[in-house]
Amino acid sequence: MKKRIPQIEFLRVVAMVGVFFFHLWSVIPEAGTENPLGPLFGDILAQGYLGVVIFNTITGFVLTLPLAARGGVLDLPYAAFFRRRFGRICPQYYMALALWSAVALFTATAAGPSLGRCFFEHVAFVHTLDPACFYGIVPALWWMGLVAQFYLFYPLVLRLFVRIGPGWALGGIVIGCFGLWGLLEALSGWFPDGPFGLLAYMIYFNLPARLPEFATGMFLAFRWTARQAAEQAGADPDDPGASGFSRPASLALAGVTILAVALTVTVKDGLPAPAAHFLVCLCTLSISGMLFALPLIARLGESRAVARLAAASYSFYLIHQPLLGYAAEMLHGRMSPLAAFGVSAVVVGGLALAGAQLMDRAAAAFISRGAAQKAA
Repeated sequence: MKKRIPQIEFLRVVAMVGVFFFHLWSVIPEAGTENPLGPLFGDILAQGYLGVVIFNTITGFVLTLPLAARGGVLDLPYAAFFRRRFGRICPQYYMALALWSAVALFTATAAGPSLGRCFFEHVAFVHTLDPACFYGIVPALWWMGLVAQFYLFYPLVLRLFVRIGPGWALGGIVIGCFGLWGLLEALSGWFPDGPFGLLAYMIYFNLPARLPEFATGMFLAFRWTARQAAEQAGADPDDPGASGFSRPASLALAGVTILAVALTVTVKDGLPAPAAHFLVCLCTLSISGMLFALPLIARLGESRAVARLAAASYSFYLIHQPLLGYAAEMLHGRMSPLAAFGVSAVVVGGLALAGAQLMDRAAAAFISRGAAQKAA
């Protein structure tokens, strides 16, 4: 089985670009209206936050793929699994956290709760549980708390997938998690003075509301593995017994994509938050599935440039947002919003990419040194 799936690399870059331009639009919102396309340009940029949905699904997919090939068996003690997973994300995360905390300290840009409180909550990955701190220091770092929660619950979710099957597990997670979110929304309306409004708001940034996105990636990993096994056994990929994207499945995916896009455009704004998020997730993932199935995407994903961008996407995410904010402040009033948007995209994009590669090299050196010391 191929260790690297080029379509995943391409989708990782798509997610990174989407989030980058969403954050750029958020600091220069005038560029979303003062441009040749008018408000349509801003409407497109405003959807870039859905790159996080793609990141979450890819996380579930990549984490599960090697395990699905072994029947879903986690052949590590839980403690070793947690050390390995957090050991992969902590070096760059802590570097970015230290950098932007120091900048906030020396520029006195931190507001609200104390910087120290926010810093230590971020270090412990619990900042998404504190409404006063989860957007502190760097707002984009809320995602790290969500990823940490997924890692902690992953062995239990994987066991559920193995015990009842990937399809039943995904269906149960989607119904249960969105159902709980919907219940909180209803309770917040029935009891406006109670805590349910805050809980309904905060759950968007935490499990269980975001678990279906990761679980979708896990489901797809099992399907991908089953399809690869069927192909190796000589089965017809279009046979109903084989797994993966058969021709009928591709047609069904196209139909779902068209329906999801149409509903998102026409009715999303009038829906409660859980239903709206379900719809945009369906739209995002169905479009991603259509891209995944295109031979062109596989060829692009095999290119060296896409591979390098995909490899840097994690660290890029960690450091790009404050750079965009500082660039917007420097350029405000000195040029038109659209020109500032373009300059920021090029300059900050290049700086963030270079910084991400430096962070990755430093993290790799740190991990290698630790491995060498352990071996000695």
